Amino acid sequence: MNNSSEFRVQSAEWRQTTESAPLDLVIPHSALRIPHSKGFTLLEVLIAVAIMAGIVTVIYASFATASRNVEQAEAKRDATDLARTLLTKMSNEISNAYYNPLMTETIFLGKKSGTEPDAPRFDTIAFTTLTNWRKPNSKDIGVWEVGYRFEETAEKNGSVLVRKEKREISADILPLEGGTDYNLTDRIKSMQLRYFNGSVWTEDWDSRLSRSVPSAVEITLVLDEGSLYSMQVEVGR
Repeated sequence: MNNSSEFRVQSAEWRQTTESAPLDLVIPHSALRIPHSKGFTLLEVLIAVAIMAGIVTVIYASFATASRNVEQAEAKRDATDLARTLLTKMSNEISNAYYNPLMTETIFLGKKSGTEPDAPRFDTIAFTTLTNWRKPNSKDIGVWEVGYRFEETAEKNGSVLVRKEKREISADILPLEGGTDYNLTDRIKSMQLRYFNGSVWTEDWDSRLSRSVPSAVEITLVLDEGSLYSMQVEVGR
């Protein structure tokens, strides 16, 4: 047998062998082939996303609750500071109230506002007091007139507490006239004043009729966030 015959026989044997052999035994592994690896199923991905969403929701709710608590605490603190400042200022001036029946320019007037029993009160008060600070070499005296009243806001959506100061008083200037107004705050939703005459509490006071000042004054404030603050002040002590 010549060489060409032997080559054809060997080629036939090789083809027979390769046709019956598994493919992975015939084709060698290549570095370019991506090895088979197990991945996540769609259900597993959805479950992971749902768990993550639940965790994020819980964390956000915790931060939101903490933020609301902080805001409420700050609002409460601001309200307390405002009420304390107002009560301290008013109590100091009222406790030093001065009235002399022989001096027409000295007064102590308190007036109740409103007649409805459950309606918010916006009482007013005006009086002369000995708390005036005199500038050096000025003609001011130690007595001045102070008043607190409420006026409607510019937006007409509430009331603002107004403080009046009149440093120069004399027989030529009628009480309640003149002076300078200062807007204090619009957070007061009710201010109720009561006056003690030594035996009973009343809701109005007029020194021009009683010829005296009350023994004590009770101040009750309600702020816009609902807190109530109250103080009783002895007059002339």
